[in-house]
Amino acid sequence: MNLYVLTIISPLVFLLYQVIIDFVDLFPFNDIKARDKRLRKFEILGNYPPLIIIALCFYYNTSWSVWVGFGLTSIILIMHVFAWWFPYFTGYPKTVRKDYEQYFMRTYKFLPKIKNHIVPDAEHVGVGVLLLVTFIVQAMYLFG
Repeated sequence: MNLYVLTIISPLVFLLYQVIIDFVDLFPFNDIKARDKRLRKFEILGNYPPLIIIALCFYYNTSWSVWVGFGLTSIILIMHVFAWWFPYFTGYPKTVRKDYEQYFMRTYKFLPKIKNHIVPDAEHVGVGVLLLVTFIVQAMYLFG
């Protein structure tokens, strides 16, 4: 499979993963029963359209569209790092703990605990892996 096709498929695989973890009860991998309407709206409106736009940007493959797609992927990756990995390694910001305890406290975690920091659950480690793969494939396509 060539790199161009992977730039389109990788965000769509990530989107499929998002839909599954958001709507299919796979407890303790995810805990969809703990999620409220506010989080559901964010999952649907905040997570899905950008992934479709990214795939379309690479599908159309114009000089500007691939950079828009890569920029969106970069923003999502940065947001993921600040939402999960920065709090895991540093313990800050403390404000993420409330949502973490409400939505993700009962989900499966395999990473070691660091002090009293939040620990990314398996579901979000998967998000990070798929997002990183998408980013790397796109970077290889643009810079390779």
